[in-house]
Amino acid sequence: MNKATFLQKLAKNPHPVVVDFWAPWCGPCKMIKPVLEKLSKEYAGKVDLWQINADDNQGLLQELGIRGIPTLIVYRKGDEILRSVGAKPESALRSMFADLAEGKNPESPGVSLGQRIFRLGAGGLLVAWALSNNANLLVLALGGVILFSAVYDRCPIWRALTNFLKARRTKA
Repeated sequence: MNKATFLQKLAKNPHPVVVDFWAPWCGPCKMIKPVLEKLSKEYAGKVDLWQINADDNQGLLQELGIRGIPTLIVYRKGDEILRSVGAKPESALRSMFADLAEGKNPESPGVSLGQRIFRLGAGGLLVAWALSNNANLLVLALGGVILFSAVYDRCPIWRALTNFLKARRTKA
């Protein structure tokens, strides 16, 4: 299936669609598959689940810019409204399905509090060490990137930039 055919099918679908790009050899895919299928049954008639095997549809994955699995992409009337890479806990997936069923756009699950604190600490330590020991710019930049990864999902500039890029990608 190519991107044009895929998007045409999505546009004709009357419900929001959660598309799960997975592979049979992918451990995280196997972990979320039963949860997604259970939620699909619970929200039948309100939210649809499409499961697409990445191994069988590599061209489509390339056209959609998917570089890791599992990837969940949520569409409403053919428009992408959310993209999430990696396994998510059942609570986050349930929240996503509930929001879609109520007509709301779900929010990206983002970084957990524990991950956020760890990244802030590790990035801060690297930056502090680099500044106090006249370390090279690479170590300083690495610390800055780790710090940014702790807050990127809350940064309004990052959100504006990613929304702009998503809009351009869907028009292409």
